[in-house]
Amino acid sequence: MKKCLSSYDFRFCFIQADVLEYYDKTVNSPSGSFYIPAVLRIRHLLQVIKRRRVSKNTLSRKNILFRDNYTCQYCSSHENLTIDHVVPAALGGGWTWENLVTACYKCNSKKGRKSIEEAKMKLNKVPKAPKDYDVLSIPLTAAALRVLTARKGTPDEWRQYLSSDFRTMS
Repeated sequence: MKKCLSSYDFRFCFIQADVLEYYDKTVNSPSGSFYIPAVLRIRHLLQVIKRRRVSKNTLSRKNILFRDNYTCQYCSSHENLTIDHVVPAALGGGWTWENLVTACYKCNSKKGRKSIEEAKMKLNKVPKAPKDYDVLSIPLTAAALRVLTARKGTPDEWRQYLSSDFRTMS
C-alpha cells in the first residue's frame, strides 16, 4: 500500500516544512512506499516574507512605490518616480491606498490638478490597499534555476507556485 509522508514527518526531517504537492513516483522502504514530495513550504522562510510585506496600516511613499513595483502607473516608466493623487487633493482626494499611485514626473506634471478623465490618461491598474495575506513572489535562487535548466523544463507540480516567467521554461 502506498502512503504519503505526512507534514509531521517532513517537519521532523526538514525543519518545519509542509508538503504542498507530490510527484507521481514513489520511493520504497521496509515500512512501505511513499510518494516523493515535489513542493515544500518552509515556514521559516514564509515568516521572513511576512515581516517584509506591506501592511494596510503603513501607508507611505515607500510602500506605494513598493506596491506599484516602482513603475509609473500611467506609462510604465521606472525613471523620476513621484506619488500622484488619482483624485487630486484640490478636488477632495485623500491620502489613501486607493487614491495614490506611482507616477513618473512627466505623467504627474501632465495630469496636474485634473482628474484622469480630464487629463485623458488611463491607469495601468486600479490602486488597492494590500490584503493581510498578499503573497509576495520569491525570486528563484541560482540553485533553483540550475535545477530547472538541468531538467529541461518546469515540473507540472511546480507551475502554480512560480511566477509566469518560469511556468513555461523549457
